[in-house]
Amino acid sequence: MTAELKDQLRKQFFSQRKQLGEDERQRQSEAICQILLDWYRGLDVQQRPTGKVAMTIKFGTEPDTDPVMHALHADGVEIWVPISNADRSMSWVRWSPDVAMEKSKLGPIQEPVGERFGPQAVADADVVIVPALAVDSAGFRLGKGGGYYDRFLEVLPKLTDQLPFLVTPVFDYEFVDADAGAFPVEDHDLPVQAVVTAETGLVWI
Repeated sequence: MTAELKDQLRKQFFSQRKQLGEDERQRQSEAICQILLDWYRGLDVQQRPTGKVAMTIKFGTEPDTDPVMHALHADGVEIWVPISNADRSMSWVRWSPDVAMEKSKLGPIQEPVGERFGPQAVADADVVIVPALAVDSAGFRLGKGGGYYDRFLEVLPKLTDQLPFLVTPVFDYEFVDADAGAFPVEDHDLPVQAVVTAETGLVWI
């Protein structure tokens, strides 16, 4: 039942993203990007010791955080992006604006070409930007259903004694009250530490 309910909720949230419209998605995305940049740039050196950030390349109707990638790269920050594997794990590739891109073998997306590394490559990142269709006020996410980030987040505590900041950007209505039981949470789920929306700014859990 949990799986069926999650599938129904995913369809609902996907539909709502389309209904939001391109202009409003862009408006909120621009605000989210500025919030993320101001926050990261304002961290003390001790809070961003590696100068490394892991995040996804924008796809479809997701919040567009690609400007963050470009701005941080220009600041000298290492940007790492995930590659989806057939076993639903993720590899990680170093990204730059001039990196060659190729079509994924698993879907209609473009992925950077380069040497692929396991999760240990980003275990020491200052920040991991974790995508979601929705996230609740306890930090638990509703993902797209592939389980890629769930598997990554599950193994992350085994790779480092100091977790990166786990931050999820979503559109305003996708940040929901945990007490309302908006979507099921499972025992293995690892919550993120902060949520960013255009309306609320950066909210620590």
